Parts: sequence; structure tokens; C-alpha cells
Amino acid sequence: MIRRIVVGYDFTEASDDALTWALDLAEPLQATINVVHIADSSDDSDPKVIERRTALARVAEDAGPRVTSQLALGSDVARALVDIAEEANADLIVVATRQVSAMQRWFLGSVAVELIRSAHCPVVTVRSGEDE
Repeated sequence: MIRRIVVGYDFTEASDDALTWALDLAEPLQATINVVHIADSSDDSDPKVIERRTALARVAEDAGPRVTSQLALGSDVARALVDIAEEANADLIVVATRQVSAMQRWFLGSVAVELIRSAHCPVVTVRSGEDE
């Protein structure tokens, strides 16, 4: 049974789509959602990090009472999401995917692919209409 969902969130339309999908799934299950943003920084007092934390809290508040937010620092998004999901004993991770070329995937890698490879729980990728 799905009780705890972690949603990767990067303030894009695609991540809004993933959050909406997770909310639709969570409602009948009465599951909780933790909306997580990984800030590429090592400084918790960085004004950009503070701004993102505030904006993320607003996203969670707008999404409903069963939704919390968490901002973590780091550059390895997939590893950070996996670690957070493990710590929270999450039953599911939800992330957005966008259409990218094979060359972009080869150079940049894919957070979704790494999540699927290393997560302890199922990973759902929500395809967005937003293209890069």
C-alpha cells in the first residue's frame, strides 16, 4: 500500500505536472506527500536557497494539508532523492521527465534513470508536455 510519496520538484511546469499526478494518486489512498527540491549549493544561507525554501513551502501549503516540503543541498539530485526517500521510508518516488535528445541524455545523464536504478521503492516518471 502506498502511504508516503516523495515528489522531486524543480519549479518547472513538468514538476508541477508530477506533483499534480502524485496528488491525484494520494487523495483516495490518504497518502502523505513530501515535495523535495535539491538545491545545487553548499551554503544553506545563500539567498537563492532561502528563496527556494520559501517558495517550496508555499507550493506544499497550496497543495494541501497532507503535503510537506523539504529542501536539501547538493549536486547529485538522484542520490539526494533516494536518500530522502529511504529516510522517510517512502513507498513511491514521483519525478517529471521531459523529452530530450539521445545526445543530451548521453552527456547529461538522467535523474530518472539513476533513480530507477538505485531507489529502494518504485519510481514513477510523469511525462510532461514541456520540451527542452
